[in-house]
Amino acid sequence: MTQDNHDNGPGLVAQQVFGPQAAVYATSQVHIRDDSLESVERMVGAGVGSNRYGWTVDLGTGAGFTAFAVAGVSDRVVASDVTEPMLRQAQRLGQERGIANLALIQNAAEALPFAGESVDLVTSRVSAHHFRDFEKALDEAQRVLKPGGSLLMADSVAPEDDDICDWMNAIELRRDFSHVENRKISRITGMLTERGFTVMENDYPRIYLRFNEWTARTRVSPEETESLRRDFVQAPAATRESFQVAPVHNDIAFSWPCWVFRAVKG
Repeated sequence: MTQDNHDNGPGLVAQQVFGPQAAVYATSQVHIRDDSLESVERMVGAGVGSNRYGWTVDLGTGAGFTAFAVAGVSDRVVASDVTEPMLRQAQRLGQERGIANLALIQNAAEALPFAGESVDLVTSRVSAHHFRDFEKALDEAQRVLKPGGSLLMADSVAPEDDDICDWMNAIELRRDFSHVENRKISRITGMLTERGFTVMENDYPRIYLRFNEWTARTRVSPEETESLRRDFVQAPAATRESFQVAPVHNDIAFSWPCWVFRAVKG
């Protein structure tokens, strides 16, 4: 495993949150497989055999589930993350699954140790809202991708309404202090256009969650958990509708909107 962490401050925050919980994320069903992963597989042609990529880099790989999904259509997959315990989980799970073309590197998405125009596919799933400098991460993806290469990202996104967007980000930060921002699709689209990317495919799945498991995954204190629970139940009607908030016995079902896109570098 290569260690080349250029993200000293922000990387430390992510390590503090995700390092102790790496084993939990390795068994989290929403991370192992959800609708967003199915969208990723469809867009890369996984299991179809019509598409083939030389080098693929998966940013913020966590326990490696997206890297595993694209390994079958890639000659080589590099799973990148700032958190070493997560990479150990990815290494273990990759070995269990018999994935022989997997490499791992401890690195921030904002500072990739790859030559310019050397990568065929860059992926990232449910991790970009943790990137401390999302625009710099896009710059790096644009730099390392070959002309005609694909950037395929899936992440929770914020509604276009400012108040609902602010509510979502405030809630996320209270639950997870490594959270940076759920961004609006309109804003992300503008960033991609500025960097010469053309969005070729879109999908809009939901990320379905249960409150009790969601707060337990990041070890939220009992006091903050109850405060968050009240804020979900007492949120304005438009906010509850946007996130499909529904009390279920002693739990709360809700969902975040998600955007999956494949953009091609011009």
